[in-house]
Amino acid sequence: MAWLTRKIRWRFPADMLQRLELLGRFEMDYAGSGVDGREIYPTCIGPFYADAQADPRGFLAALRAVVADDTGGFATYGASCLVYEVLGGQDGRTEDALALLDQAIAFKRERWLPTACLKGYELRRWLEVNGPGTW
Repeated sequence: MAWLTRKIRWRFPADMLQRLELLGRFEMDYAGSGVDGREIYPTCIGPFYADAQADPRGFLAALRAVVADDTGGFATYGASCLVYEVLGGQDGRTEDALALLDQAIAFKRERWLPTACLKGYELRRWLEVNGPGTW
């Protein structure tokens, strides 16, 4: 019966960082990114939905490890967006999910974007951590 308790071993595709960057660029600027929105779901979201649902914590830990060395920030932002797409609010309060979300918010803040450019869940997290009037 050991197979009932085995953990899913995460093996993302070799181009996972590029997929996350594509998603991040698209989510940051739908119109100006030059990314065809029709390729986002089948390339960047859909392939990970079932496995993320089966092992959310493992998925989050592995995803965070994938973007650990991201220098541009778009892949990290894409990872945060992917978390919301495949898990929604479920497991969004784990250390890994919150770390990705905090990094996504920092990515936008470093670009001097106004709070109007934050997604609802990003703004809620910012206010939770920093309070109102702190942007």
